[in-house]
Amino acid sequence: MWKPAENLNWQSEATCAKPSNRYALDWFFSKDFKEKYAAKNMCFTCPVRSECLQWALEHRQIWGIWGGKDEVDIRRTLSVSYNGEETRRRRFPNCPYCTARPSKLETSIEELPNGGRWTTAKVVTCTECGFAWRSRTSANAVEAYKQEKSEIKKTKKKKKPSN
Repeated sequence: MWKPAENLNWQSEATCAKPSNRYALDWFFSKDFKEKYAAKNMCFTCPVRSECLQWALEHRQIWGIWGGKDEVDIRRTLSVSYNGEETRRRRFPNCPYCTARPSKLETSIEELPNGGRWTTAKVVTCTECGFAWRSRTSANAVEAYKQEKSEIKKTKKKKKPSN
């Protein structure tokens, strides 16, 4: 079940936030492959990796490395372009946490507790690892994937020769 990552207390527990790792902070926004690789590896040892990744997805952080995923991975998961606009991609998003296939992703609608302008949000949940994030664009991509698979099944049924 989705839990909001609104509380930022997890940031103080992040591996990258430790004083001994301050030298590496620029790596998370570097263009150098080796620095990006080192930053991603630091994420995979972090105790709050899932919270970081969820926060980045929910706040559309489409630049930098968050929770072990770079901007390409995050944009693919969110189904957005480099400037944040929703886009259809050739590849549907996998789970950003465990990389499960799109068939393992489910969408739901959650009530937002504080209401305001938006009273509901679309949530995507991985049935393999339980990772969940709130994103309309990700949910739209998962629903498009399911629709496409459904249409393919219907087409195959129609083409089957009857005996």
